[in-house]
Amino acid sequence: MFLKFIALVAFTILIMLINLCLGDLTVAPIEALQAVFAHSGSGEIHDVIVGIRLPRLLTAFVVGLALATSGYLLQALSRNDLADPYLTGVSSGAAVGVACAMLLKFDFQTIPLFAFAGGITASFFVASIARGSGQYGVSVAKLLLAGIALSSVAGALITLAMTTFGTQLMAQGLYLWLLGGISGRNWQELIPTVCYTSVGLIVAFAAAKQLNLLALGEETASSLGLNVGRCQLVILAAAVLLASSAVALSGMVGFVGLVAPHLSRRLFGRGVRLQLVCSGLTGAILVLFSDLLARTLSPGQELPLGTLMALIGGPFFIYLLSYSLDQVQSH
Repeated sequence: MFLKFIALVAFTILIMLINLCLGDLTVAPIEALQAVFAHSGSGEIHDVIVGIRLPRLLTAFVVGLALATSGYLLQALSRNDLADPYLTGVSSGAAVGVACAMLLKFDFQTIPLFAFAGGITASFFVASIARGSGQYGVSVAKLLLAGIALSSVAGALITLAMTTFGTQLMAQGLYLWLLGGISGRNWQELIPTVCYTSVGLIVAFAAAKQLNLLALGEETASSLGLNVGRCQLVILAAAVLLASSAVALSGMVGFVGLVAPHLSRRLFGRGVRLQLVCSGLTGAILVLFSDLLARTLSPGQELPLGTLMALIGGPFFIYLLSYSLDQVQSH
């Protein structure tokens, strides 16, 4: 297990270095590292590495980390391995909040707060439908159907708001943002997201023991003295904060929170604290790899990050869904 974890960390560092080096301008690894750590190198290389690629690389890392950790928390909270910020409507609710903030012309530092408000509203709506009255756990079918319905309504609201109140330029910018991508992100946009993500991660690690108890079932956890309702609310808030901060920075990048925890569980088991770390790093690797493809697959233009993640995550979700249905039918 320890060697697997070391390999995961090493691969994360490797993919980050590759992202620094590859692009329209190919830079040797030693030159890239010198530009980052020694502030040396030619003016052009230094400007490209430190001014463009490094903030973009860290943005991809933070977005992947936040979405994957959020996905793991939602799956642990609902005891449903198909839960994900994108599929359960949390990301769509956050997108509505971001659209409102853009229309009202708020500063970027406050946009994650609007995203959080939209995400938490969406999560309560979906959870209330998926749970039902007096039911422990959630219904997989209700969870997915409610999330899909909410995503459709959120998309319609965003389109209606932009066509009614927004300018053509604003509508075009929001459309590109909804496709998902981190092109042009800078240090000023990255820092607020890092702060919000850090808060979410701290809460998640602090709630690791409570997540272990919730895994036994709500009735059992309650009998062991856990305040189930309050604990669920805190964990849900952390998951929504993580997803919302990522959405505010990168737009709609789906399936990271679904794929990363599954891969991590298969490789590293189900320990909560270990999974919080490994799921986050796996999500970071997925987004870093997808962003690298977005920049390099088609010379001269950039592909939408959200589209590439959908091509990876969509088939994976179909496989998981069919497998889950087969398991249900076999019982």
